[in-house]
Amino acid sequence: RGPRVRRGETRYLLLDALRDGPKHGYEMIKSLEEKSSGQYAPSPGSVYPTLQYLEELGFVRAEQQAERRTYHITPSGRAELDAHADDVAHFWEQFIQPVVSRAGQAEVRFLQDELEHLNRTVWSGLRFAMDQDDKEAIRRVRQAIERCQNDIRNIIGGSAE
Repeated sequence: RGPRVRRGETRYLLLDALRDGPKHGYEMIKSLEEKSSGQYAPSPGSVYPTLQYLEELGFVRAEQQAERRTYHITPSGRAELDAHADDVAHFWEQFIQPVVSRAGQAEVRFLQDELEHLNRTVWSGLRFAMDQDDKEAIRRVRQAIERCQNDIRNIIGGSAE
């Protein structure tokens, strides 16, 4: 599940997306998605009606350019954004993550792949052991997983000190 967006908060997030310059709707969606590291991307079904509402309130001004409407934040829209700066900041706090080097990111992706592979290996082996009613093999797999979990807890616990 992604982050929770409180009722009415989308309007401030769209205004925030326009803070650094005009954008069309799709650019705003992509901007919000990028800023949240892919964890939040509002649907066009919520973005365009909200932009229409913001335009009616005078917080944005739309300009037709070729086949797209480009939206600009107005001075009253900027004042509205400033008035709700705490709400916007609170929303973005959900996405603050520790900085991980490229090498660290690659290692984490490798671990994710290996865990998926391990899961497939365990379940395919367990299916065979269950089909053979091999209680000893099932017990040994469980023990191996418990040892692995304990080793990982010790590693993580040691790195947190």
